[in-house]
Amino acid sequence: MKARRALALALVVLLATAAAVLARRFGGLTGVETLELQTLDWRQQSMQEDRRPGSRRPSEIVLVFFDEAATLDWEWLSPYPRTVLADLVTALSDAGAKVIGLDVYLDRLYPELNARTGGDDRLREAIAEAGNVVLVAPTVTGRGGARLAPPHPSFAAVAADVGAADLPSPFETVRDAALAVRSERTLEPSFSLALFARARGLDVDSLLRAGRAAGRVALPGMPPSLGSVPDAWFTEDARGDDAVLSFPVRFVGPPSHHAVEGGTDAGTFAAFSSADASVLAAFTPELFRDRVVLLGTGFHESDRFRTPFQGVRPVDGGGALLSDADAFQWTYGVEIHANALQNMLDGEYLRFPGTLATLALLALAALIPGAATFWRGAWAGGLATAVAAMGALFLGFSAFQGEVLATGVAVAAPYLVTPVVAPLVATFLGYLGAVAWVSVVEGREKRFLKGAFGKYVSPAVVAEITANPSALKLGGQKRPLTILFSDLAGFTDLSERLDPQDLIAMLNEYLDAMTHIVIEEEGGTLDKYIGDAIMAFWNAPKPYPDHADRSLRCAVKMQRGMEALNRHWRERDPAAETLVVRIGVNSGEVVVGNVGGQEKFDYSAIGDAVNLAARLEPANKTYGTLIMASQHTMDAAAPGAFRVRELDLVAVKGKQEPVKVFEVLEETGVALPEHREEALRHYASGLAAYKGRDWEMAERYFAAALEADPEDGPAAVYLERAREYLVDAPPEDWDFVVRRTAK
Repeated sequence: MKARRALALALVVLLATAAAVLARRFGGLTGVETLELQTLDWRQQSMQEDRRPGSRRPSEIVLVFFDEAATLDWEWLSPYPRTVLADLVTALSDAGAKVIGLDVYLDRLYPELNARTGGDDRLREAIAEAGNVVLVAPTVTGRGGARLAPPHPSFAAVAADVGAADLPSPFETVRDAALAVRSERTLEPSFSLALFARARGLDVDSLLRAGRAAGRVALPGMPPSLGSVPDAWFTEDARGDDAVLSFPVRFVGPPSHHAVEGGTDAGTFAAFSSADASVLAAFTPELFRDRVVLLGTGFHESDRFRTPFQGVRPVDGGGALLSDADAFQWTYGVEIHANALQNMLDGEYLRFPGTLATLALLALAALIPGAATFWRGAWAGGLATAVAAMGALFLGFSAFQGEVLATGVAVAAPYLVTPVVAPLVATFLGYLGAVAWVSVVEGREKRFLKGAFGKYVSPAVVAEITANPSALKLGGQKRPLTILFSDLAGFTDLSERLDPQDLIAMLNEYLDAMTHIVIEEEGGTLDKYIGDAIMAFWNAPKPYPDHADRSLRCAVKMQRGMEALNRHWRERDPAAETLVVRIGVNSGEVVVGNVGGQEKFDYSAIGDAVNLAARLEPANKTYGTLIMASQHTMDAAAPGAFRVRELDLVAVKGKQEPVKVFEVLEETGVALPEHREEALRHYASGLAAYKGRDWEMAERYFAAALEADPEDGPAAVYLERAREYLVDAPPEDWDFVVRRTAK
């Protein structure tokens, strides 16, 4: 059964894992992808950081927004007044900015405006003089491939670099950012990569050439799974599809533009309005010195997006949540570039487990509830399902935070994105699959076994069998058992005198009463009926440490039951004969299991211990006793649990080794009639004299025992022996063994 369950469990785990993989693979159809992304959003939100100056991890990045307040002084909104841009670039450069990223598309010149304001010329000169300005260029993808739409040559020529901006349509949720794009069979840097290279003093063109040659653009700290360059990008038949090399962005925190709009002391990055930046750069240059300053819009709806921090509000300087929820719904494009750049500067990226690790996690998620259900039942499986589900969530957040959740105990590098929803799918499918198997397949087997064995063994034994049906296979195992044989004295003669129908009715009534005691009251296993005889045993298939006590207690109860039946029969028929049941009990190691053929078999026990129990039952007739138990059983029983007296040292037919046998009288604590107690005292004294070969004294004591209780069978046997040995004593080396020649 264990092997079969293990195979069934393996099948359930395999199917549940495969289903979870498919649900993840087709996540857009199943909804798994949406839910998985939502859990990733929650994890990113749990790691919200304040990267402003004075915080625990201040960032090099400063944001300058062209917000609505700044536009109040502009003569026009489009294009952005280039005199304003020129003044900002100059002010930031003078303040010591390390790199200036201008997220404003300078695609053309405006001669008429330039003639009036000199804006184009001033901006070109400001960019050239600064020498550290990175411009942005949108990516245009068509059937012929992707290409950059570069800034006007007059601006591009004087810029430190140009980087591609590849963001989705407005109002979409941004989760990835460009690392590089393919443009006319070359790799061009993204806006954030160009800024990173300039900030770290790297040659971005050399970096990309090396990445193309190696098949991967590798940045410090970037996981091996990111940055791979598809070979097909540079073949003759290359298409424009997938021409952007992206990576999943680890968003640092909620949007920062609200701090500019609301004037609050809260945000992720240091952020300022363009209306204030020039003044601040002039009078507080340390705000921008050695910083990467990004300039971009803070009011255009066409350049705002949803991120994992949509609707998440940071706390302000006083620890209070800001109230304007709508201000946190959107993140402007320039700050998305800032988040991507921050990943590069920190060398900290979202990391994803490999395929084998993911499969192992899914298999484990299915295994836990499946195993619990198979071996402990549906309720345990349900509990394990809840534990596994909580474990998937716990692992997801702990792995992302790099520490044991809510404890602060660091265990690994952060930002590992383990799947959460797919393991939940595997967990529930593993549980449902196991429940289905147990209910349908094993349920059918258990119903069969209960039907087959329910009338012959106790409910506890049925439960043991149904829990381990493999125990019923042909063959057996060695096991210590206590075996009981019982037989109705004189039943053969009675059967000749009674009407067959009355005989069967009486026999059924007797067997029903005795079987109830064996099975229901003492948990025994009914081996077989042999006419009016009963064979039963304890400690198989259900183990009982107290199997000897159970069998002896059963024997005593059977005698009480026999007395009750005799009273019942006499009440019904005063002429009814009084029946006597004789019982033999022995303990020892036997072979127990199914004996028979594949189609027909009996669960039975065989061995010398069984044979001895069968011999002890008829030996009662010799001594006039009702229950005879061997020394083996008395040694296995709890000391002092039963009133017994020693009978003899007997070697049964076919055996040379003798065994000491005892008469079991009652359970300890049950009073016997006074005349019986007196007879037992005389008997004990007589037996001691007998063993001392004092035949005369033994005769006196046994005679006194019979005088106290004329029906004391063992005393009568020993009185006869004592008188015989007074006349003809046995030899001095006699071992006191009585060898029985009859069964």
